[in-house]
Amino acid sequence: MAATTRDEFLSHVHQGLVHHETDGKKGSPTKSTQRYRWRQLLPWDVEADARAYWDALSDDERTASVGVAPGYWDFVQQQLDDYSQPLTSEPSLRVPFSNAFQTPHNRAIRGAGDIHAAMWSEGSQPEPQPLANADCIMVYDGKLCGLIELKTWWKVTEAEIEQVRQGVPLPNTQCSNGR
Repeated sequence: MAATTRDEFLSHVHQGLVHHETDGKKGSPTKSTQRYRWRQLLPWDVEADARAYWDALSDDERTASVGVAPGYWDFVQQQLDDYSQPLTSEPSLRVPFSNAFQTPHNRAIRGAGDIHAAMWSEGSQPEPQPLANADCIMVYDGKLCGLIELKTWWKVTEAEIEQVRQGVPLPNTQCSNGR
């Protein structure tokens, strides 16, 4: 079989994860001791930005081999199907996210002609260190350049997202870790 290309590798679409509601409860299972708030939230059309980036790449970049075995996505789908832990909180989303997105992303950026940040699952090494533990971080050249927070989509409504977007900051919103 022919080698899997970057285009084939990155264009794979996974089946959506399913949450089986069992307790009927609503609300966040995480109670963070970090009381920081975002200063602003902006809409981001990730799909449009990713498509524009992809369309601007050369054919050589799109057809470059990423060196995975034939049937790679079947294997990943089997891992996702076999993940038996109930998807009830952000921590339970980490393994499926890693299998479906983190590992393939880090594999696909190897040998790319332009620079990319790698996804890490913890942040003890980059400078500056994150203020709190994100679900994943983006690291480039040993520097923290992005955070990924997994949220349980079945426990968040459009109204709640809008409340966060329109929220009033707490009196002390200085985010500092002493640097």
